[in-house]
Amino acid sequence: MTESTNRIERVARLRVSDSVAAQLTQLITNGVYAVGEKLPAERVLADEFGVSRSSMREAIRGIEASGLVSSSHGVGVFVVSNTVAAQGQSDLLVFEDFTVPELFEVRRMIERDAAGWAAQRITPATTAALESIMEKCSDPELSDEEFVQLDIQLHQTIAKASKNELVATIYGSLEPMLTKYSLRVISLPGRREDSHAGHGKIVDAIVAGRVREARDAAVAHIRDVERDIAKNLAQPVASQPN
Repeated sequence: MTESTNRIERVARLRVSDSVAAQLTQLITNGVYAVGEKLPAERVLADEFGVSRSSMREAIRGIEASGLVSSSHGVGVFVVSNTVAAQGQSDLLVFEDFTVPELFEVRRMIERDAAGWAAQRITPATTAALESIMEKCSDPELSDEEFVQLDIQLHQTIAKASKNELVATIYGSLEPMLTKYSLRVISLPGRREDSHAGHGKIVDAIVAGRVREARDAAVAHIRDVERDIAKNLAQPVASQPN
């Protein structure tokens, strides 16, 4: 046996589900399926890809493990991120390992100061971006998925406007969890209107450069959202420090 032969390793056979998962991953990361969007039904996808439903189901489980989508029984599969979780982030993105209070304690810490810093460091470009998102959110024809996508985009814009890259990165890691929870409660009576009103108070304060008001508005908004999510999931609301 030659030296070169000793270095050869057998090529693993690619399973059908792996091939489908790779294609779905590419479609999501390229924006064909946007964050917040519901994927077509399993049967429809299986027909489009020309594979069995069991292979499609396995492929979806694979991309869910990578943090790209999240499934809810009886509701469907939703895109929650367009970035594949890096090794070491996967545990963070499996939101089932965390409670609602834990998630919102972290969110409160991050978004309160992010709003304050954004108010301190506001620029015309940030003002335009925030006002554009708010205008889009006011469209009554938006689907729940579209509204949640804009909701996440608004908070992401505020995090970036803090001019602290670590804050923006940490918020980005929370997006899959936030998206899934938001999709579960956005259809509750009055939730969309309350959310839009809360966003308006945060944005108004940031654009006006009112730091304390921006921080307070962010905390109030997060508290209201947490209350509705906790009710929907029958979980306790996190206590706040004095």
